[in-house]
Amino acid sequence: MAKVRLLPDILAHKIAAGEVVERPASVLKELLENSLDSEARRIVVEAEEGGKRLIVVRDDGMGMSSEDARLAFQHHATSKIQSFEDLSHLQTLGFRGEALPSIASVSRLRLRTVERGSSTLLGSELESEGGELKEVKEIAWPTGTEVRVEDLFFNVPVRREFLKRTSTELGHLSRQVMNCAIAYPHVAFDFQHNGRSVVEATAVESLEDRIHQVFGKSFLENLVQVDYKKNGIALSGFVSLPHEQRTSSRSQFLYVNRRMVRDRMLTHAIRLAYQDLIPSNSYPAVILFLEVDPEQVDVNVHPCKTEIRFRHSNSVHQAIRHGIEEALLGERKSLSHLARDLPGSDLQAQSRAYSGHGMANNAATVFQRHSLQGNPLPTLGNSHPTLNGFVHENGLPSYSPSGAQDVHGEDIPETDYLDPVPVVLGQFVESFVVSVDREGVLLVDQHVAHERILYDQALRQMESPRPCATQRLLIPLTQELNFHQRAICEQILDLLNANGFEVEWFGEQTLVIKGVPSFARECDAQLLIEGILDELTSQNQEEVDENDRMKRLRQKIAISLSCRAAIKINTPLSQEKMQWLLDELFRCDNPFTCPHGRPIVLRMGIEEVLRGFKRI
Repeated sequence: MAKVRLLPDILAHKIAAGEVVERPASVLKELLENSLDSEARRIVVEAEEGGKRLIVVRDDGMGMSSEDARLAFQHHATSKIQSFEDLSHLQTLGFRGEALPSIASVSRLRLRTVERGSSTLLGSELESEGGELKEVKEIAWPTGTEVRVEDLFFNVPVRREFLKRTSTELGHLSRQVMNCAIAYPHVAFDFQHNGRSVVEATAVESLEDRIHQVFGKSFLENLVQVDYKKNGIALSGFVSLPHEQRTSSRSQFLYVNRRMVRDRMLTHAIRLAYQDLIPSNSYPAVILFLEVDPEQVDVNVHPCKTEIRFRHSNSVHQAIRHGIEEALLGERKSLSHLARDLPGSDLQAQSRAYSGHGMANNAATVFQRHSLQGNPLPTLGNSHPTLNGFVHENGLPSYSPSGAQDVHGEDIPETDYLDPVPVVLGQFVESFVVSVDREGVLLVDQHVAHERILYDQALRQMESPRPCATQRLLIPLTQELNFHQRAICEQILDLLNANGFEVEWFGEQTLVIKGVPSFARECDAQLLIEGILDELTSQNQEEVDENDRMKRLRQKIAISLSCRAAIKINTPLSQEKMQWLLDELFRCDNPFTCPHGRPIVLRMGIEEVLRGFKRI
């Protein structure tokens, strides 16, 4: 008896749909691409419950005849290619003929359409349930197409259970609309969720106008235009100035022949272009359009059509990197001028100044030139009695040839790491506090140390059973949000107000800030809100209960606050401030890493020093 059987068509289609339809945003992506391929000038999107209950996409494109509308429900039926060779000249976003039947097989779908140029306004309405065509009738309808998708995964309950909360799915829907709105500025987009406007972008003349419309004026002002052509490859768009850094890559939009793509090779080229300008854990904002001969690109890698392959990947990689580098170099400010405000730039310059022949002359000033603001440097013995006997009279740590005993010949006692608090010797290149304890020499990054202190303080105040105190602003501030920030802020507005903020909506895209947590009163309120939204954008939002959600929000608030309020590098500190910094740091539960996971302390133990000087 045969054990291998052909699957029924309905079952096979449900399985195949899983490659195309992962979540509501997958449905929206396919429908938006169909609308754009139909030369629509205006696209309206409606959704309910994050698209889980309803997604409607309506356009004024070319529409379809009754016969074509029926064929569109068949697998691998498409008007965009006729032969395999057509893939080498592809000018459309879609081509596989899988989107509509795949969506129909896992939902209740209704299609209404009227073909452009029709002598009458009579069109077709087709209804499908689980992939089975139920009804076809003639209707009066304006030119264009409307696709209504209800109860996604109603017949695949396992897939439905994997969908996230409404707010998370809404974020993915908003991202898809933004992806298309950026690539097609001449098309108007209107996205409404549960009857409320989320994205409303009128048709504009240029990409620059669209960026201003979607992201706001301040975002646009920190971008540099890219225009690069070489070897048949054209690169255009905008990239951010080095100081406009992000904590995630969500502000990177990459298009190949106007198709939104995800490609590691392209992102690697971007990172190389910025490698000497921004920290390795930061990301630039990027909106780039790569135009290449369609014959040089394979878009038929995956049904989602976001993965691609290049025939000459090295040439594309070089074009991305060199195009960005030339744009940054061509900015009116030279890179050296831009770098003055970058983390580590002064530090590198000063490090070079202290190297080579000038090192001996500058050695004293490296540690002492900033100590004049406070009291003279204390000696180790006088300042910390517990260290008496462990130092010479000149204040320098002693050593023994064995490396395992102190100057008295006794074993070095085992102590808790960094206990007691290290004693400050001075400041190195206005960025690192040099100190010693009974175990050796320590370098403390002043920025991340202060970041850890502020983070712990903010978290303690927010987790206190007492309500978080609010510092009202003398003059309320307004902050314009882009569409994606707006979607996130909708989710967390109540949580912000429960944690010391006083914020409310003023119009569709503007937030009014009337108060901030009292512990954040010294911070720039607008940067603080922007930082919180940026932090929340950078993480994958998982399904969590309300307590976990509140905890994560508090952590993100504390991270954003501490990062922006902390002492910066290239900042001279007095002796008292440096000692206060170490005192507070080593009261923290974790004085070794900042909230982002970067190290705070580098140490050189006594044995390591002795080995370096060939004493052991």
